Formats: sequence, structure tokens, C-alpha cells
Amino acid sequence: MARFAVVGLGRIGLRVLWVLSRLGHEVFGIGINGREVERARSLGLEAHVVDVFAGARFLRRRWEPDAVLTALPGEIGFDALRLLVSEGFNVVDVSFFREDPRELDRVAVKNGVRVVVDAGVAPGLSNFLVGYAASRGGGLSRAEIFVGGISRRPDPPLGLSPTWSVEDLVDEYVRPARLVRRGSIVGLDPLGSLYGLLEVEGVGVLEYFPTDGLRTLLYSYRDADLLVEYTLRWPGHLEFMRNLRRIGMLSSRMVNVQGCPVQPKKCLARVIEHGLRQSEDIVVLRAYVVPRRGEERVYTSVTYNDNRWSAMSIATSTFQVAAALALVEGLVPVGVNPPERLGESVEASELITGFLRSEGLVVDGL
Repeated sequence: MARFAVVGLGRIGLRVLWVLSRLGHEVFGIGINGREVERARSLGLEAHVVDVFAGARFLRRRWEPDAVLTALPGEIGFDALRLLVSEGFNVVDVSFFREDPRELDRVAVKNGVRVVVDAGVAPGLSNFLVGYAASRGGGLSRAEIFVGGISRRPDPPLGLSPTWSVEDLVDEYVRPARLVRRGSIVGLDPLGSLYGLLEVEGVGVLEYFPTDGLRTLLYSYRDADLLVEYTLRWPGHLEFMRNLRRIGMLSSRMVNVQGCPVQPKKCLARVIEHGLRQSEDIVVLRAYVVPRRGEERVYTSVTYNDNRWSAMSIATSTFQVAAALALVEGLVPVGVNPPERLGESVEASELITGFLRSEGLVVDGL
């Protein structure tokens, strides 16, 4: 059994800690506030409140884990990852930050540590599937990824359950959606004209639009003819977000409200966070991957919540734990590794696919 530390005990990190404990590993949790830690302790898990940026020294002194799994907000995720890598820890990270994780590769190699980044659903499992198909088909010709975390039933106007960072959610509609087209990286307006409908068996008809979720795939398969990720939502969601943009609610430009400067985008995130009711959710992933040789491969996964965990926390934590198990088994090379590299590795992909099946995370076509 291995020793793991989990930094960040929100919806994702808490389930990561719980799964690792259930598997019989030694686990230790670091929360950024007392509420997170109390939730972990209520499940019988060891956890403490520690400042994230003092956490590396704390771990070195108290724990010496084989790997650290991080699940932090994007705004602090990169700095925390950089600190842990600089301090010589193996890390499996799920934070969605703006910075390029490849910047840390030289430090990771120098310190002889293994790092897996973007180890969630999309990016994460989606990248893994693209790498899996491409490596077995002579490279990548084309890949279209459709993914969405939505309420189990349409719930206008958003059709969402609050299962991940709402600020990260709002950013999906603001950041240009980058895709690869004939070997070049192209930016698109996520709320622009490229959208459509996709029917998923057992779920229904969903609408899709491009978002900036390819991350490391942009560079791993830069020579692809087409590589794009779309976000899935219930019909009507896209037009609602377009209307919010029309009246300025997605803007970062400060406005004065009774003498106080307010950023509309952040204000909207807080309103959504407090207004969305917790509800049953599903995570839908569909990937069409065309390798250079061979036929198109279609992968589909639909994850449902259970009576304890949201579907988003189940899907995300399951892949993150799988990546961590591959790391401690020595199947991840030194340096910064995107999840598509795990899909390309025969040994790592066998371990990960076996673990996903054992945890009930089914990917049709895999």
C-alpha cells in the first residue's frame, strides 16, 4: 500500500481521499478551511487545516507521501503545483489553471519527480482516450470531444447542479475556445456560430458549443487535421448565456454599484453559486477519435450521482485516483505528463482502464 496526501478537500478532493482510504492506502488530507476538514473527519478520514503554501513543509515534516493529489481552485492551483514540484513531491493535479504546466517540466526532471496534470474528466479522461486511440492507430487525424456536467433533468435556465467551481464555469463562456485545424491553433468565440445538437442514448438531445478545454492536447497533437472540444448543455442554455453577455454580465470591466467597484463576471458567479440548488447530476462524455490508420473510434461514458457523491465528483476523482495508482506503480515517467501520455502507454493504460471498470466508471468503446 502507498502513502498519499490530498491537498484541497472540496467536492473532488474529499472523494479522492475517501476512495484512497477505501482501497486501503495510508491517506492524509489538507483542507484550506475548517469546513472542508470537518467534512473529511465526519467520514473517519484524517485531515487538518494547513495553509496551502505551507503545506509542502508540513508534508515533508509529518507525512512524506509517495504522491500528493491536488484539487484546488484554478486561481491558486498552478502556484501550489509549482511549490510541490520544487519541493520534490510526486503530484497528480486536477486544477484547471490558466498557466502552461509544461513550464514545470524542467524543475520536475531536475528533482526526479513524476507529475500528472489535468487528471480529471475533460481535460483528463478525454485526453487519455485520444492518446489511447492515436497511439494504436499511427497518430491522430481527427478528434471531437463532447463533454458536460449537467443536471440529470432539464432545469431551466441553466440546467446545472453546483458540483464544481462556479468561477471556472463562467470562464468557459469568456475564454476564447482554442482548437487545432489543419495543424494550426485557432481561437473561436465560445458563444459564436459554431454550435449544434447531439443525441446521447439514455440522456436525450443536448446542445453543444466549443470551449477551451483541450489544454495539453493542443500541443501533443498539433499536426491533427481537426481537434476540438465542445461543452454539452441542455437546450436553451446557450441562448441564455448569450443574453447574459449582451447585457454585460460576462464582462471583467468594473462597474460602480453604490460606490463599490464590482466585476460583473465575478458577481454573476456568486449569484449562480448561491442560486443553484443542489440536484441530481450526470456527466456525459462522448469522443470521436480518428487515428491516422484504422477506423473511427467512438467512446461514450455517462456517470450518474449516487446517494453520497455527485456524478462530477465520482467521474473526476475516479480518473485522478487511477492516474495516481499508475504513478506509484512506476508507470509514469519523470517530468510533467499530460493524461494523453498515460493513454499512449500500454502498461499505464491497462492499469487505468482496469481501475475505471472496477469502480463502475464505464467507457463504451474502450
